[in-house]
Amino acid sequence: MQTNIINSASAEGVLHDIMYGLDHEEVWCLFLNASHSCLGKQMLSRGTLTQTSIDSRTVIKPALFLNATAVILLHNHPSGNPLPSFKDMEFTRRLKSACSLFEIDLIDHIIIGKDGFYSFADERTLKY
Repeated sequence: MQTNIINSASAEGVLHDIMYGLDHEEVWCLFLNASHSCLGKQMLSRGTLTQTSIDSRTVIKPALFLNATAVILLHNHPSGNPLPSFKDMEFTRRLKSACSLFEIDLIDHIIIGKDGFYSFADERTLKY
């Protein structure tokens, strides 16, 4: 059964139980079709207490394999503060640009914190 992603809360809900309360950073991706049904989810990176590392290829390769037309990136901040760092903002900008070259839409980048989450799409900070 496929999950339809209708907003940032539904996207966060898919991985909340997996990512909430971790003592290290993880990066996950939801791969979506044109009607925003979830084709799959995958952990892309497991890091340390303060950082993890991925590049655009880590997201684009499985998206192409699954014939995804859109992706949503999610990661957690073990500190509990869901606000994006400068590195988070820069990576999101680069990833959106790289995805567009393959006609894949980066719909959102969600950061899960202790008492909530930050959505680049909701905050209108998802830019090229």
